[in-house]
Amino acid sequence: MRRAHLGWPAAVGASALCLLVLIAGPLLLVERSQAADSQGPAPKKKDSRARFQSKNAKLTTSVEPAEAHPGGTVAFKVTAKVDPGFHIYKYSRDAAKPGAGPLPTTFDLFDTGGLMPEGDWTASREPIRHPEPAFPDIPFVEYYEDEVSWSIHLKVPPGAEPGKKILRVQAGYMVCNASSCSMAGQWTLPETTLTVLSGGSAAPPPTVAASTTPKPEIPKPAAPPAPEKSAVASAPPDVASTGSAIRSEIAQKAEQGLIPFLIASALGGLFALVMPCVWPMVPITVNFFVKQGQSQSGRVGATGLAITYCLSIIGVFTAVGVLCSFFFSASALQTLANNAWLNIFVALMFLVFGLSLLGMFEIRLPSFLLNASSQGENRGGVVGVIFMALTLTITSFTCTFPVVGGLLAMAAGGDFFYPIVGLATFSTVLALPFFVLALSPGMISRMPRSGDWMNAVKVVGGLVEIGAALKFVNTAEQSFVPAEDAWMNAPMMLTSWIALSTVCGVYLLGLFRTDHDHDEVKVGAGRMLTGAAFLGLALFLTPALFGHAPKGPLWNRIIVGLLPPDISELIAPPVAMASGESSPEVRATSTDPDEAERQQKSFHGVQWGMSLSQAREEAAREKRPILIDFTGVNCTNCRQMEIGVFPNRQVLPLLKRFVTVQLYTDFVKIPSLTPQQWTERAEINQDLLLKMTGEATNPIYVVLSPDGRVVDRIGGFNEPRAFAAFLTQALEKAGGSEKVAQAANGD
Repeated sequence: MRRAHLGWPAAVGASALCLLVLIAGPLLLVERSQAADSQGPAPKKKDSRARFQSKNAKLTTSVEPAEAHPGGTVAFKVTAKVDPGFHIYKYSRDAAKPGAGPLPTTFDLFDTGGLMPEGDWTASREPIRHPEPAFPDIPFVEYYEDEVSWSIHLKVPPGAEPGKKILRVQAGYMVCNASSCSMAGQWTLPETTLTVLSGGSAAPPPTVAASTTPKPEIPKPAAPPAPEKSAVASAPPDVASTGSAIRSEIAQKAEQGLIPFLIASALGGLFALVMPCVWPMVPITVNFFVKQGQSQSGRVGATGLAITYCLSIIGVFTAVGVLCSFFFSASALQTLANNAWLNIFVALMFLVFGLSLLGMFEIRLPSFLLNASSQGENRGGVVGVIFMALTLTITSFTCTFPVVGGLLAMAAGGDFFYPIVGLATFSTVLALPFFVLALSPGMISRMPRSGDWMNAVKVVGGLVEIGAALKFVNTAEQSFVPAEDAWMNAPMMLTSWIALSTVCGVYLLGLFRTDHDHDEVKVGAGRMLTGAAFLGLALFLTPALFGHAPKGPLWNRIIVGLLPPDISELIAPPVAMASGESSPEVRATSTDPDEAERQQKSFHGVQWGMSLSQAREEAAREKRPILIDFTGVNCTNCRQMEIGVFPNRQVLPLLKRFVTVQLYTDFVKIPSLTPQQWTERAEINQDLLLKMTGEATNPIYVVLSPDGRVVDRIGGFNEPRAFAAFLTQALEKAGGSEKVAQAANGD
């Protein structure tokens, strides 16, 4: 039977895009560097996002006097006007260490216009000294209310040319009231201009009010915390105790030396190989090289394409990771991996490729590419494997492995050496098994009855790829509709996988043949065992359709990570009834994002809120520590933790000692909010995650003491025993007294 041929323009376009990134990436870096040079000096740190800059304080710059002769001295001044009830903290040359207190005000005078700074910044008045409940480990904090100015002397060089001199400064600060704080960050302030006059004698140094006021302000008592909504509605709640020097674990390894850093990066690659997000690429890789093995000829054989595939994974993973993080943000690749249109494209690609393996049509490159030279087919194979490497890279970023998350955060901050070396090491370990998989069709072809084997691999592989396509359909749906309104929800996907597994098992046992099978299919030991395994998988999954989750690592460690997030709703009721909860799930009805987050409650062993400010209020009232779960709707490891770890008998009693809150970093899926609001609230949580941990990783668990200090954290999937040990240790660090422990035990 003659089969129709299907062109592959989409694959060629994506491959060309991938090649463009690899080739143009270094040029873009050079261009960005040259652009920065043309714009003049830049601050040491990148500016924080503008929307997180506090609206409760306005910082302006000025220079006094506005004109000066060569050899003269002027005062560059930063003035902060703070809204009533809010305060800004005392200046310090260095940022606070994590847990040491609030973020002090800092200045980076990165553009002096050729003037020479003299001395350090001085404040116009003495700060208020008063203890704050959020920082019990220090006797008091120092801050300013209403208005304050900081000044620094600048000397005009004797030989300075007359004209305008632009002065620019970046200020790092946070603004707090009695109950909450704005996001700590650094922002470049509006520039100011000094006019250098020609000739003349130097003017005397300006009088600058130093911090020696004879009448210091009388300390004002802090108002008691109130449960009202923060005036900084768009920013995350108090992150004062996180400081600004948080480093990821992989960044700390880099400080220990290159060898510990490389070992940690390689171990991260080994850890990634057991994550569900890379597994759909296993049958896809085998199937792709089955097709290539049938069509390849010439100089580039199976081994050459396998090497190209391996090197492409390393190159694409490293280049895309570094470039996307630097030009956008540390969370850019996670956002890209959750993009609806990208997931629709990947789903269509898997579906088309799966149907092609089943024999419905043949995928071929356009004839103009095949006829470009005598090596047309080989070039087509190279383009294909690069495209496959790009697909593996994008799909794997749905896991946001802990090592990779820290490296992306480093790249976003402008550090390139360690991210490039670390991502290359990580991806090399990740690529090695796929190199072996790429060679496997050649090994199968040398087995007895290789034609029958190859056809069986194609049929089963095609069905598996169709099953993988359904996963990406669900991921795309998550961008548009609540989980309960999705067509490809957990029951639908489970049903589809059960049906496909059954068909695979029945086919391998020889109960039916395809158009391309041999006239007499012989069922050997390999087909018999593999067919029985597929039928067993179908039977294993079936009880989950009726709310009875299977037991064992296969379900907890593999299946739940691949299923949609609403699988927890399908199997949660028995867990809820066993724990004595009457109404664990609460749906928000408010259209106000802040109020909706306070209303929405989920259930994973215990009830989890979605509002950190609400959790802080409850923690302060009940003297319990806070457990923050930075999670994601499409995070496979997060589902594994929610289904297989949180309800565990070792973990559940410990979770009840915390005020638990989940902060989603891809979509904050509250049904009463719009999809645009889902994304906006997730971006706020992304920035809070980076501020608290220095990583862009899901899941990551952060423990705050009842007074708001970060006391411990852990990332990735953890076995129940390891997670229970982490919670126990965190309780000890957060408690600090028998009173807190007793309060926790009495919950």
